[in-house]
Amino acid sequence: MLADILDQSKYEEMLRTEGSQERLDNLAELKQSIHDYEISCGEESTMDSYLRHIALFSNSDAETKTDKVKLMTVHSAKGLEFPYVILCGMNEGIFPSRKTMSMKAMEEERRLAFVAMTRAEKGLFLTGAEGRNFDGSPRYPSRFILDIDQKLIVYTKKPGDSLLRSLKEHIKTNERIMLERENRVVYPAGTKVRHTVFGEGLIEEVDEDKEAYVIRFRKMDTARMISWKVRLVVE
Repeated sequence: MLADILDQSKYEEMLRTEGSQERLDNLAELKQSIHDYEISCGEESTMDSYLRHIALFSNSDAETKTDKVKLMTVHSAKGLEFPYVILCGMNEGIFPSRKTMSMKAMEEERRLAFVAMTRAEKGLFLTGAEGRNFDGSPRYPSRFILDIDQKLIVYTKKPGDSLLRSLKEHIKTNERIMLERENRVVYPAGTKVRHTVFGEGLIEEVDEDKEAYVIRFRKMDTARMISWKVRLVVE
């Protein structure tokens, strides 16, 4: 019933548009409360029984501590300000995201980082991790940290010069690859092409995430996925 009310009234959608995080938190607690009650009561749970159940609680049961941290996404923090902000995960592959594939998308990530940092009124804390990623590659600090005037940053542990040099090389390589992607010619679905081995075929689908075509070749019963890097001749 609550899901139907929220869906038809657009109340939750309005709160997200306004950035009313505290009300969204209260709504999330209400959802969780109903979920927990349904699990404990099973099929016997009704709205009337739930309302009688929560009526037993008084204001003294509510949390009174104010020394706590609000956890939110950068998007939901737009338009809000806080005395202190802790921005977590300032590493390459996290912020900016590993899924950032174009210069335009990178600028959007940079804009989001600027939004997050400017939410702070008195102090901004940036955290990151060192070491290596799961694939064994070095875990670099976020390139957005280099955009900040270094005189304004107080490090608890400053990245070494060799790591910073390696980070700058990583950024150059990454930007070069993104530019190559942007300049790459990608054929639309429905294009007739020729492969040096498989022969003539028709592009049925363009998978941007995998950077590949799904092509049905005349000589093959099933369609094959072919990388954009493979040279194809348009028929």
